[in-house]
Amino acid sequence: MRLKILSLFVAIQALSFGLWQHYAADPVQASILETGHVHPAPEDVTQQGSVLSTDISGLRFSARNMDDQESLLHPIKQDQIKSALKKLPASHAETVKTIILDYKAEAHRGLGGSSMVILRGVNMSTEETLAVLIHEVAHNVDYAYLAPTETKVTSSFRDGSTPLYESDPSLEFYRISWQANQKRKKTATNMDFVSGYAMADPFEDFAESYIFYILHNRDFKAMAASSDALYAKYLFMRYQVFDGLEFDSGDGQIDPKKRPWDITVMSYDLDEFLG
Repeated sequence: MRLKILSLFVAIQALSFGLWQHYAADPVQASILETGHVHPAPEDVTQQGSVLSTDISGLRFSARNMDDQESLLHPIKQDQIKSALKKLPASHAETVKTIILDYKAEAHRGLGGSSMVILRGVNMSTEETLAVLIHEVAHNVDYAYLAPTETKVTSSFRDGSTPLYESDPSLEFYRISWQANQKRKKTATNMDFVSGYAMADPFEDFAESYIFYILHNRDFKAMAASSDALYAKYLFMRYQVFDGLEFDSGDGQIDPKKRPWDITVMSYDLDEFLG
């Protein structure tokens, strides 16, 4: 989820200097310490084309609330996260500068924004952890990769207290189903979104569509066949976000009349995704 709150930023900065244990040796990418633009994942969690060469050597890892047993698992989780990031376009992975693993059981499953991603390090399977990672990376892509070219004319959309500008490429996606942050178009129906959580706001609509495109591409196409809005969202993902790249994922057998609540807890072939 995408929450741009200055007080949260300050709190994160303070924690980063005191309570968080840093591991900066391994490559990947992420860093939320630089902004307060944080987006929690919903609470409850393959690729076709040329091989991507994603350099994640600048990624910094941190950890908090970690006991001795978890410290042994921490390098394994780092490797899993790095493997998943390498499957994303380099321009997307590069939006993440710091990855923080929080081993507290009550922590959010995921928080993301600007250049950082926080993931809960316990009580999630590898499949769910990497799905949440992709959802949170989507917020970074939305904020940093699809950045406005100028800041003169504001739009009806805001990210917290920050206005979004008319030159922001993401507005094309938002306006498929939304008039403003919490105001869907009168013509929008539940079938115009890939999940229930995508209906929360335009930012979650983007993030859920992003992960659905990567991990369940055939299912996205099947849904889009019966919804002009979803077809437009699929095309935006394909051409504006992924530069024509499509993923060979999902089985296309999803019920087009139903929607999952949360894409991050849908099953998918982990081995196929990691290749």
